[in-house]
Amino acid sequence: MKLLFKNAYIVDVKSPYHLQTVNVLVDDDQIISIGALDESSADHTIDLNGSTLTTGFAELHSDLGEPGNEESEDLNSGSAAAAAGGFTAVGVVSNGGNHIENKLGVDFILNRGESLPIHLVPIGTMTKRSKGEELSEMFEMSTLGSSLFGDYKKGVSNANIVKLALLYSKPFGRIMVHPEDHSLSADGMMHEGTVSTYVGLKGVPEMAEVIRIKRDLSLLEYTEGSLHIASVSTIDGIKSIRQAKEHGLNVTCSVNLHHLIFTDEDLSQYDTSLKVSPPIRSKIERNYLWNAVIDGTVDCLAVDHLPKDIEQKQCEFDNAAFGMAGFEGAVSVFLDRYDLAPERMQEVFSSVPRKLLNLPDLKIVEGEIAEFTILSSQEEYVTGFASKAFNNPFKGGKVNNSIKGVYVKGNYLSLLE
Repeated sequence: MKLLFKNAYIVDVKSPYHLQTVNVLVDDDQIISIGALDESSADHTIDLNGSTLTTGFAELHSDLGEPGNEESEDLNSGSAAAAAGGFTAVGVVSNGGNHIENKLGVDFILNRGESLPIHLVPIGTMTKRSKGEELSEMFEMSTLGSSLFGDYKKGVSNANIVKLALLYSKPFGRIMVHPEDHSLSADGMMHEGTVSTYVGLKGVPEMAEVIRIKRDLSLLEYTEGSLHIASVSTIDGIKSIRQAKEHGLNVTCSVNLHHLIFTDEDLSQYDTSLKVSPPIRSKIERNYLWNAVIDGTVDCLAVDHLPKDIEQKQCEFDNAAFGMAGFEGAVSVFLDRYDLAPERMQEVFSSVPRKLLNLPDLKIVEGEIAEFTILSSQEEYVTGFASKAFNNPFKGGKVNNSIKGVYVKGNYLSLLE
């Protein structure tokens, strides 16, 4: 079916129509024509009324429940939530009893993904069962297209294992690390600082992250491999990464949206949905992270969707599980808070994460793949209906930068139509 997106404001630095309002005609998964097109050329027309149409957003690392945590989320609900949040592709991590550590795990995600509305990209583990003891079958997984490997939410204490992973993956992939020294963060509930003292919760010191980042950057320099540092939340961590880039190391990093939206002061009421790892830091760290997004030190932004059910979150703060669900609402709340240039928005949400996930490059040009995220300045409420998760702090909130819909796999998906 030929679909015409009328009055679309294009944001794509690779398109000759960048920052222009035009009509875009698509047929299945291909862009047919762009310009001042007549509605008679289409089977159906959607008038965007000047809403932003950009290349499809990709989420770098999120948990979609399967296999192992289906009570909190599954691939169907997680994919629907991602689409509702503006994402056309998601890097799927292992966080249950079964791990994506070989061809079988990759095949499971790829085969299930064929029938789902968005693209799913399996992120293989770096070590078997994410225990940090023995390398997983990374090369085998790479033959099916996986190019990013990491033990989700697990800081690997064995430096030699990380060194070997960086060396082994050099010809075919990139290692993604969670920067946490668990011996330093043990039993910590939130960011260590004035607020943690005031509310009486054990804090996680910044050095638990910084020490691990500096160690992994030293290993990267030694191996000359490729490294991605996920969920960076500290000033000294950013400084170390910036210095490594200046020295020519092949390192990228990402910051989670909730570290740019909330501060540790928001935990003063013991909201368990804000209990995450790394912890939400102070205003000083938040401001520094934002400046690092602007200056390009931070390569991309992630939701880090980690759904939990009511039993895991509606309890005492000490007993609550770590993790925040954020597919529905996080991008909108972030864009409401910050004045992000459209070109940088495309870079941190689409171009860079797609490259890291080894996804095709997207361009809003005739003959190219039709895969879009559409954003509106229309005021809306975050419903949170798609996900099973109990722990979405954005649910029910009012936003001005709403997700109007996505176009992916030849289908237009929208909660607002």
